[in-house]
Formats: sequence, structure tokens, C-alpha cells
Amino acid sequence: MSCPNIQPMKAFVVEGSRASVEERAVPRPGPGEALVRVLIAGICNTDLEIMKGYMGFAGIVGHEFVGVCEEAPAGYEALAKKRVVGEINLACRDCETCAGGGARGRNHCPRRSVLGILGKDGSYAEWLTLPAANLHVVPDGVSTENAAFAEPLAAAFRVVEQGIVGESDRVAVVGDGKLGLLIAEVLGRRAPATALFGRHPDKMALVSAPVEKALAADALPTRAATFDVVVDATGSPSGLDLSRQLCRPLGTLVLKSTCAAGADFNTAPFVIDELRILGSRCGPFKPALDLLAAGLDLTPLISATFTLDRAAEAVARASQKGTMKVHIRASPDDAPLAEVDGDAPEL
Repeated sequence: MSCPNIQPMKAFVVEGSRASVEERAVPRPGPGEALVRVLIAGICNTDLEIMKGYMGFAGIVGHEFVGVCEEAPAGYEALAKKRVVGEINLACRDCETCAGGGARGRNHCPRRSVLGILGKDGSYAEWLTLPAANLHVVPDGVSTENAAFAEPLAAAFRVVEQGIVGESDRVAVVGDGKLGLLIAEVLGRRAPATALFGRHPDKMALVSAPVEKALAADALPTRAATFDVVVDATGSPSGLDLSRQLCRPLGTLVLKSTCAAGADFNTAPFVIDELRILGSRCGPFKPALDLLAAGLDLTPLISATFTLDRAAEAVARASQKGTMKVHIRASPDDAPLAEVDGDAPEL
């Protein structure tokens, strides 16, 4: 497999506390890997934490993307020249965990690398490589901007994949950040009695699924212990505590975001109420792409789009309070790059 004669490429590189756009050689695909020309990379809160030192990562950051598969390995020729999105975990496919298949093999290979997070250069670049088995073709009717939400939307579908939400369950999603809104979109279509608790009515209004939208500050005491399943997507100790209080005894509390609770974290209420605590990470791409193809439009969540050479500005904007999704345009598809340069109005 030969790489395009396009060298060097632009990439946003993180090394310690320093991050900047640099020139790098176009990556060469390894065995079974495809070469992808990145169209759009999405900025995730995990990326922002990595730039603060999380995971000790050094290299090209970013794991959300939509691109064009410019070269595909044998057996995956159907991917060539198609728009694709990709699963971020690169499993060894040779260990006992991988042999188990399913979500265990997808998410928990002990030898895995993770795109833009652990041992694998990521998506804030003009080109990336990824195992062809990780790639999924974007349906023709889904815009590139909307397809860029495939990875976080798949993470929202992980809650469904884990089999803990029934149609008759009373479900609460706590947190109106980007991930919380996507989880509400997914669960609100599965369980009619779903409520979204947040602090920003304008953000909650972006959810198109038929969910109840309520202020978190007004949730207690009237809604205490009334939900069968509660999903915490706040990333804060106070949000986790609210989620715990909303969950009925013997109910299920899903941890969809991480938070540092501190040494004084009190486990007693979780034990007394016999809550089932469940972590939830990366999810299946097929239902996410199917929902986008069915008409779910997530582009109203985009606060701004920047070109790759302005990636530092994009990161700064994504770090601002109140900002929703920020995209980095790495290369054009059917629109001139100049048309997506700069800011969109903040939502």
C-alpha cells in the first residue's frame, strides 16, 4: 500500500503542556489499517483533559472524526473513497479478552491503544490511520457535519447495549452537556418516561426526543428515589450525588462521565439503598449511524467550526464555559474550506 504523495501534513500535536499545529509526515498504514483523509474532527472534553496531562499522552490528539477512506487494505476494498467514521479502541484481536468478542473485546483489550488518547496518533490532523475493521461507512443522506457526532452518539447507545433500560422504566439523565443531551436523545426514544435534568433550559431545548426537561435545582425533594435508572453525565461530585438521590432503592445508577470525588467520598447511601452501579464507555456505531440516517440532526449543537491551522483557537473556544460542540475542519469534502473557517454563533 502506498501513501499519497502529500507530505508533510498539518497536525495539532500535544507534548506535555505544549500544544501547537506542526508539520508531520503522512502516516503509513500498518497491516490491516486504512488511510483516512480527515474531513472534520470533533473536540471532546476528554481531549481538553489530555491537554492538561491526563493519560500522559504525547502526539496528535483527537478521537472524534469523519473522513474519507483513501486507501483500504485487502478485504476492505468497499471502504475505498467512502466517507467513514471509526471506533477508537485498537484491540490486539489476539488475547483472551478479544476472543470473548462483543463489547468486552471492543472496549477492554488489555493491550489496546486508543485513537488520540493512548499510544495512537489521533484526528486533529489532515490524515490518520486506523484498522479497517474499526471503520463504518457514513450513509449518503447524513451530512459530514452531522456524521462527526457518530462516536459520542455511539457512546450514548452503549447504555442501551448494556441492556439496563426497558420501555417501561422511569429514566433520568442528569447533566445537559454534550454527552447528556445525546444520551437523552437515545433513551428518550426507548423509554417514554425519560426526564432530563440540567441547569440550562436553552441547552435542554436542543433535545428533539420526547423527554421531560427539568431544572436540576428543582429535582429534590419531590423527585427523590423515583427513577428506576439514572444516568449521571455531569462529571461532577455534586451531579453524582443528585443522581444517587434520584435513583430508587435497588435501582441502577449509570456512570457515564468521570469525576474526582475526593478522599471523603461517602459510599454509605449507595450500600444502604443497594444501588447497582454500572460504568459505561464506548458504544456501537451501527445504531448511531442508523439514527442519524433516520433524520436526527445534531448540528444545532455546533457552537463553532475552525480550520486546522486555527486548532489552538478551536481548543480555547471549546474550553469556554457554555460552549457546546466545536469542530475542526481538516480538509474539505464538497464545500470550499473557506466557507467553514471561523466561528459560528454560540448556542
